[in-house]
Amino acid sequence: MGLLDNLKRLLVEEKEEAAKEGTPRPEDFVEAEPRHISGDEFHTLIQEGVVLVDFWAEWCVPCHAVAPAVAELARNYGDEATIAKLNVDDYPQVAGQLGIMGIPTIIIFKDGQEFKRFVGVQPYGRLASALEQALS
Repeated sequence: MGLLDNLKRLLVEEKEEAAKEGTPRPEDFVEAEPRHISGDEFHTLIQEGVVLVDFWAEWCVPCHAVAPAVAELARNYGDEATIAKLNVDDYPQVAGQLGIMGIPTIIIFKDGQEFKRFVGVQPYGRLASALEQALS
């Protein structure tokens, strides 16, 4: 048995073991990613419940730095709150209406009202704490 055969066997065994234990696999988290929204969706989406929106742009290095924290929020709070991303290059009118002057800007909305705003890269804990406050 060659190296490739051993690797295939190990992958199959690992997958079977994970299925027995109920261990989540990466593909189990596909739906827990932040939702990419349009400018039209934005105004409707924030009207009800708790919604965290990450205002970002593709060229923005700090936006990419905060993206893993936003993705983690989606995985951990996706059942209780909506976690979304809005590209300000695609929808500048929304950023203008909200007075967003720098990105990344993360705003938590609660029932249509701005609850908390963060500008710049923020650690996961600070964002999670604010989300917890909005949910309580």
